[in-house]
Amino acid sequence: MFKGLQPIQYAGREVWPLVEGGKGVSATNHMSSGAWAAAGGIGTVSAVNADSYDPEGRIVPQIYAGLTRRERHEELIKFAVDGATEQVRRAYDVAGGKGAININVLREMGGAQRVLHGVLERTKGLVAGVTCGAGMPYKLSEIAAQYGVNYLPIVSSGRAFRALWKRAYSKVADLLGAVVYEDPWLAGGHNGLSNAEDPRAPQPPYPRVKELRDVMREGGISDDVPIVISSSTSASAPRRISGSPGATCSMRANGMARALPMR
Repeated sequence: MFKGLQPIQYAGREVWPLVEGGKGVSATNHMSSGAWAAAGGIGTVSAVNADSYDPEGRIVPQIYAGLTRRERHEELIKFAVDGATEQVRRAYDVAGGKGAININVLREMGGAQRVLHGVLERTKGLVAGVTCGAGMPYKLSEIAAQYGVNYLPIVSSGRAFRALWKRAYSKVADLLGAVVYEDPWLAGGHNGLSNAEDPRAPQPPYPRVKELRDVMREGGISDDVPIVISSSTSASAPRRISGSPGATCSMRANGMARALPMR
């Protein structure tokens, strides 16, 4: 079906190594993610400001009635959980049992952990994995373990992943579905640089991806756990990176991930 690609095992099922990029404020909803999964890939529902619907199928406006910040914060969480839950259920129906459905959240969005708990509690058996970035999501593996889903952290360096792995992820190694690399100079502010990096001196992305793979190997992580390259990174550099045979690198271009051997 997809020339040059081989299926991979993800969340206990065989899927194409094609991952929809999660885009917020309802950009990736049940229609896109459901269709992606129906084609055998991994669709990604954005759990950031997702739309919910009334009984007639009309989008429910997210209008805040609370008078205090605390009241409006609670409304925000309810909107987020209700919307993402509905989008996941509809995406699962569209997929028709094919592929896999992930959800995407931002570490720094309001009430991120509560939203994640709320959505996963109400969509048991429907969500295969969670991607999370925009910060250092230390709690991601712990929350994923409570619901038996994969977690896919978004990082900007091997150094960042090492910190996550040592502090938290090594305790839930079996549910690490993939690691997403998002270039800190190309991500539009979604992630940051360390004090040792110069924001005015961008580094080539692929040596940094190689470093990330080396860090993963140091932690005993199998090369079968893919690295997913964000679209901005894959669009800016050649499609090959140096490394030992057997490692895989997922390439995402225009929201699509493609697995390639690292030679």
